[in-house]
Amino acid sequence: MICDLDPSASGKPVPKPDASSPDPQAIHGLLLESLLEEQQTLRTPVALFSEAYDSKAPSKRFSHLIPLSRPDSDEQYAFEVNLDACTGCKACVAACHSLNGLDDDEAWRDMGLLVGTRKQPYLQTVTTACHHCVDPACADGCPVLAYDKDRITGIVRHLDDQCIGCSYCILKCPYDVPKFNFKRGIVRKCDMCHGRLSEGEAPACVQACPNEAIKIINRKVGEVEREGQIIAGAFDSSYTGPTTRYTSKRPLPEQAHAADEGRLVKDHAHMPLSWMLVMTQMSAGAFLTATLGLGLQALTIDDAGWISGVAFAIGFAGIHLSVLHLGQPLKAWRAFMGWRKSWLSREILAFGAYAGAGSMALAAWLLPLPLLVKPAWVLSTLVGIVAVATSIMVYVDTRRPYWSAKLVSLKFIGTLLILGTALTSTVSAFRGSPNASLFFLSALVLQWLMFGIENREQETALKDEKSARHRSARSMEFLHAPQLAARRFLFVLTGLLLPLLVAGGFSRPILFALWTALAFTSQLIERIYFFTACSGPKMPGN
Repeated sequence: MICDLDPSASGKPVPKPDASSPDPQAIHGLLLESLLEEQQTLRTPVALFSEAYDSKAPSKRFSHLIPLSRPDSDEQYAFEVNLDACTGCKACVAACHSLNGLDDDEAWRDMGLLVGTRKQPYLQTVTTACHHCVDPACADGCPVLAYDKDRITGIVRHLDDQCIGCSYCILKCPYDVPKFNFKRGIVRKCDMCHGRLSEGEAPACVQACPNEAIKIINRKVGEVEREGQIIAGAFDSSYTGPTTRYTSKRPLPEQAHAADEGRLVKDHAHMPLSWMLVMTQMSAGAFLTATLGLGLQALTIDDAGWISGVAFAIGFAGIHLSVLHLGQPLKAWRAFMGWRKSWLSREILAFGAYAGAGSMALAAWLLPLPLLVKPAWVLSTLVGIVAVATSIMVYVDTRRPYWSAKLVSLKFIGTLLILGTALTSTVSAFRGSPNASLFFLSALVLQWLMFGIENREQETALKDEKSARHRSARSMEFLHAPQLAARRFLFVLTGLLLPLLVAGGFSRPILFALWTALAFTSQLIERIYFFTACSGPKMPGN
């Protein structure tokens, strides 16, 4: 830029200094003041745009980007994103973060990326937030009813004061929308700035986009796609019916995929849940084997009573450990509220019933009440099996590929049988039961079978790139190699070395107890990468 330093250029006279006492510094100050005053009167394009922008009322500035009326009975609010206008500047992300007062590590809107191939080059940024689904999985899974889908607008809101921080909605959502806030111990998410919309104002992301790539529309619920994907790389729309509409004048190439499609990341470990699952399944399995052993006369009443007592203690401890998973553990008592829709609520109720049935069985044995002992043990066994079945459904219902009904059932039932039989063999060995070795042999055979099936499933998914579990298999191979190696080492100990020591005549109670502890450790390691290797679905490129 060229500046004219001639004082007369401003059109204003500059006072002349007294010839008898010239002061160059004063002249320079007066000149600078004159130039600054002139600068305030310049009519630059930016100034003109700012004045025109400020001259309109806030409700009129973005009236063409939001609905001017409430949705009809068969409609709801939805985001519409013009991909051709999105440049990936992240103004929407910054505005959402600022207006909602989010923490530094928190984001309710993300920016992803789609790419093509060498033969079919393609590059497209994708802005994404909550899709305010027709059938929101987060709301269906929440055990405390902390989600509300507005009957008029269709906006899916999260009720922060209701949340207990269980994170099940995070597992349920196939678009990775709910985000856990560690500072507050709850989950939070986009609410489409519903307060601004109700006042005729545009949401933060809509208002911030310089290219008007995002807007809010009234969308007919019947027109929401319930098959395919809303965009390449997204989860199948048949699950939740996401309402966001992505538009573009350029058709997306068939080979378009998420830029981070091959990236492997460990998911959250959920340690308290890992312990809870293994311990409760071990407990239910021990009740099962004790009841069967009693029915087959392989155990005495007292043998079965001691086994059930140890099993009850382990299960009771596991149930209480699960509370440590919550961000708001003092609100855990409310977790039954969603039992009509949430498998997590049903699991909590089932294990509560299991604790009650187990207590009744122990009381019948200790008092003693001979007529009630066997029926009480049968009831405890049945309730325990039902409780483990609800645990299976908690994860199957998320629709995550690694948590298929087949694989989760195999893992959970396998843990129940192996550890339940192992615990029975240990307690009965310390009790001097002649059939302790029979239970130990059963646990050994079950472990061999389980180890073979798990390895076959892993190898199959790893070799088949089209397998839904291929990504999880790769995660286990490359990110969980130490855990897999540890489990193989434990299998050598429990599957070969310890059985040889037992056959060699060493102390059965000690060896059985050591075998049970090592088998428990192996199952716990598996349950940890059950979570960390599940590779949950999300929007492309986030």
